[in-house]
Amino acid sequence: MQSPANVPKPGHATHVGPAQAAPPIPTGQDVISQVVPSLVERHPVHTFDGTAPAPDSVVVIDPGREQQEFEGWGTSLCWFANIAGGFPDPLRTYLADLLFDVSKGLGMQICRYNIGGAGWGTLDIPNFRYGADVESFWGPEGEWEFSRDANQRWMLLAARDRGACIFEAFSNSPPYWMTVSGRSSGNVFPWLDNLQPRYQDQFVHYLAEVVRWYHDTHGLTFRTIAPFNEPNTIYWWAGNNQEGCHFDVSTQNTIITKLAEKLEVMGLAKLGVGIAASDETSIDTAVLTFKGYTKEVKEAISQYNTHSYLGSMRKELRDLVRPTGRRLWMSEFGCGSFKLSSMPAALELSSVIMKDLNVLQANAWVYWQAIENSEGGNWWGLMQVPFHTGRYIILGKQFYCLMQYSRFIRCGSTILHSSQPKSVVIARAAPDAAMPTQTQIVIVATNALSDYDVVNFDLTKFSAGESTAVEGKDGGTATIDIHRTSVTENCQKVASMEVPTPLRFGCALRPESITTFVVTFEQAHKFK
Repeated sequence: MQSPANVPKPGHATHVGPAQAAPPIPTGQDVISQVVPSLVERHPVHTFDGTAPAPDSVVVIDPGREQQEFEGWGTSLCWFANIAGGFPDPLRTYLADLLFDVSKGLGMQICRYNIGGAGWGTLDIPNFRYGADVESFWGPEGEWEFSRDANQRWMLLAARDRGACIFEAFSNSPPYWMTVSGRSSGNVFPWLDNLQPRYQDQFVHYLAEVVRWYHDTHGLTFRTIAPFNEPNTIYWWAGNNQEGCHFDVSTQNTIITKLAEKLEVMGLAKLGVGIAASDETSIDTAVLTFKGYTKEVKEAISQYNTHSYLGSMRKELRDLVRPTGRRLWMSEFGCGSFKLSSMPAALELSSVIMKDLNVLQANAWVYWQAIENSEGGNWWGLMQVPFHTGRYIILGKQFYCLMQYSRFIRCGSTILHSSQPKSVVIARAAPDAAMPTQTQIVIVATNALSDYDVVNFDLTKFSAGESTAVEGKDGGTATIDIHRTSVTENCQKVASMEVPTPLRFGCALRPESITTFVVTFEQAHKFK
């Protein structure tokens, strides 16, 4: 595993330039009590005060209790890439590194690309927030102009160059000239559909044609097309400051059916392009929308997307989707309730991630737009940049919170059952062909309290070879690397040690902190 590169402290502005060398990191058994503080004990488990923990306070990590395979972390490119992709180098290159390079930043592997619907000369443009005017490639006179999205395209291809490997194209609104209001911001009556029924075929053709153009011109294949964004809401009204479009569930059924047919006719289905839906803003609304889909539409959908802004029916949605055999994504969440530099911002984000991975059992987790405008008067985004000048970058605590997950729980990992789903996420890393004798477990523990909180982990279900993990005769070894984000730390590596197996250990988590334990068993391990 790579240790995090030096990146600026949250809440502090930085100019683009090379990172400073990190101070040497102490290693060894002593660092646990000195830096964490905590105890690492082989048998039995001890808590911070030396007493045996209650059985329900021990997190037993059982590799036999697999949940979902995890595909990775990502971001929507809408709307920041419409601005940041046009920044001069080295700024835009540095921003791409921070987002998509695993050795220099978050190592995101998923991009959601926005197929725009705006158009110059329409009434919407003056109202849109800076960067939200993502133009339609297809004009009302039948003309196509793919140069209209050069900035977002630069960031999309930069993400691919840095290791992103899953791409989704999504629409906030049909092209403005297909809408009832003549605007891509929504209907005058926001509870009504804004796509004119006579343009349904043209709308699905537009989406498919953009996807085909990217495949043929840039060799980039979008795995899914998401034709709706928060469709079953009343948010999208004409004159709003961003694109949006209401779609009744009955209309969604029609559009999905037509899009599936179009993908077949254009040969895109053979390339593996599928349909994702419905990207509702609330998990509870996603449940209702799912129940409103016809059997044929459910069969046409290859991936179910939900946003996590609202709702509590994670288990219900999971139980509806899993029998279909389709992927389930948390395709959008962002938070801006707290200042960028504050730990509450990171703890809020971590809380949602834990619920989405442990309860919803999402196969992927995608942030809203990772970069926000620092001149926009809000605290959204993993980082902020002044969109008009790009003079500095402010990295928030949310950036480092996500790094605690994204650096270590990578594509191909398997999420394991957690007996403490509100505070602990557990994953088994995908096998590494370069290190076939290793097994790696990643544990991310969050302490939202204002005092230390003790957690105890039992990994004795991992045994080396054919030997039995009893009384320390397992014969294997493990290393534990610990990374932490707290009020004073930013995904800092605070400890590294080698310990014998079988392994049990306890840790006193710092107040308001997120701690990642990377446990690597140095011999091939089976589980009992």
